[in-house]
Amino acid sequence: MYIINKGKVNKKGNKRNCFWLVESVRNGDKTNLRNLLYLGNIDIAENERATLGKLIERKIKKMPLTCKFSEKLETMSDAAVLKYNLKWNTPSEISEKNDKTEYVELDLNSLDHSQSRTAGSEIIALEFWKRLGFSQVFDKCGLKPEQIDLAKAVILGRLISPGSELHTYNWLKRETILPEFLPSMKKSIPFNALYEIGDMIYSNKSTIEYLLRHNLKKLYSQTDIIFLYDLTNTYMEGRKVNSKLCKRGKSKEKRTDCPLVTLALVVDQDGFPVYSRIYRGNQSEPATLQDILAEVYENQDSLLTEMMKPAIIMDRGIATKSNMAYLHENDYSYFVIERRNEVTDYEKEFADKDKFTSYEVSGKGEICLRKIVDEDCTRVLVHSSGKKKKEDAIINRKESRFLEDVEKLIKSNKKGSIKNHDKITLRIGRLTERYGSIASIYKFTLVKEDNDLARVKEIKISKSKKSLAKKDHAGCYVIRTDKKDFSAKEIWDFYMNLTKVESSFRALKSELGTRPVYHQKDSRIEAHLFISVLAYYLLRSITYELGKKDYHKSWNGIRDIMRMHTRATINFRNKDGYNYHVRITGQPEKDMKELYDLLNIKFKRFIKKRRISSVDCSTLKKMNSFIPQ
Repeated sequence: MYIINKGKVNKKGNKRNCFWLVESVRNGDKTNLRNLLYLGNIDIAENERATLGKLIERKIKKMPLTCKFSEKLETMSDAAVLKYNLKWNTPSEISEKNDKTEYVELDLNSLDHSQSRTAGSEIIALEFWKRLGFSQVFDKCGLKPEQIDLAKAVILGRLISPGSELHTYNWLKRETILPEFLPSMKKSIPFNALYEIGDMIYSNKSTIEYLLRHNLKKLYSQTDIIFLYDLTNTYMEGRKVNSKLCKRGKSKEKRTDCPLVTLALVVDQDGFPVYSRIYRGNQSEPATLQDILAEVYENQDSLLTEMMKPAIIMDRGIATKSNMAYLHENDYSYFVIERRNEVTDYEKEFADKDKFTSYEVSGKGEICLRKIVDEDCTRVLVHSSGKKKKEDAIINRKESRFLEDVEKLIKSNKKGSIKNHDKITLRIGRLTERYGSIASIYKFTLVKEDNDLARVKEIKISKSKKSLAKKDHAGCYVIRTDKKDFSAKEIWDFYMNLTKVESSFRALKSELGTRPVYHQKDSRIEAHLFISVLAYYLLRSITYELGKKDYHKSWNGIRDIMRMHTRATINFRNKDGYNYHVRITGQPEKDMKELYDLLNIKFKRFIKKRRISSVDCSTLKKMNSFIPQ
């Protein structure tokens, strides 16, 4: 080992010293330098560098010292050895055996702690990474150990502290214990590689999804009963002028000012991902169904059989006539609400309340169901009190806004701000366009001035006797299925599984920080979204295990609880002047321990102990300027 200076001369001609502890490594016929430790801008003469390097090496390798060096070199070498040991020793390499009791008389005034890092969410995430076999999946995709470490860093980073790759880089350096469990990141955390690993992961998308699905089915003994299918979109920051993926369309987050990217997701009856695909932002939703179903069966060929096709449940916007015909022709079972509003076809049936059976559903109020069996399918007429309340509130709010805008127009006319007949007609047309069906039940009357027919003296508005169809049918919808043996309640329960894919999208966008996306290249955008999908495998596995134990906190709530569980280094000096550094994970508090127990995680403290030669603690603190954390 020896010390080199990698400093550079700046624009002003001043040289900045950057000293590194390095060693020579044989790589075939070549010899390369490997960086071991950054020493910073230390105050050392050139003729002392070689001595300091050898002194540090001998202390790291615990070789005997034959002579005493200057206090300056001793202090620098001790501090360097301390930081080297904290950096290069992985907790998993430390024995957990506590057979021997060790007593040390310590100076209480020297007691201190440093390098506190979050540990709670990381311990849970690492356990489920192991259970789902992520490392084996990436190994089968041809990734090297250091690339698997990078993949673990970006995926767990997205799960625990969502953000951009830059955010993940800073999080790994300053906040989390995760690098202590990644062997290839002992020497440094690469920045550009965090971007590049996303490209490599996405290039193996089909294989990764297939293998993870296979692992999930083994872990939870799943049988595919239902496939839930839906699409969502998320917005991009920036103009994305030359992008083939980022297009403007109807934003589900009301961000019409930004280009969009669409994510299609298939999940099973338990909310676990089955297949995902990324489309351009202006993609027609109904046009994706046939392609997705073909790709699912192509990708999952050994997991699915033609004899046991899962039932398809999809959003109303996808259930077009052509898609319904496709499902029928290919012998798919389905539970859907057709895109065309079928409520008007069954007005008489909805009016006959005596033939409905009512049920109380937690969180949804009362639902009334009626089953009608036809030759080709079964329909369930549904009237939901909770849905009616919600739709009535939306209609009333929209109507009140319409009347407010009309009142502004009438006041402007009375003040004389707008009198021209054509301009007023144009304003009324815009109101009608904006408020649609609400405006259709109101009638405008324009009273013209006697001496000038081109000017309007008064604007009158009246409500027609015509009722609003949306209000008459509020809370009503029709579920269609090919299953004839199921009861009305069973059909309704099957369709309500669609909320699981909606909760998946909420988790992807909110809890995993998918939105917004700042990348400029289409390939990086695809990789960013797919990393969020992989993080969702872990999130759903965690919440699924907790749900089985009747624990229903969201992942955000779990993260908030586990954030306070940390790992830190305890520093103290004994009576003989030796400095001890104990790296230890704190004891979990009651709510943290409850989570570990519910998830069947055996908590380990991973204790690391180091004793170094007698150096004053205040001197060691000064060395923080020489060797950064």
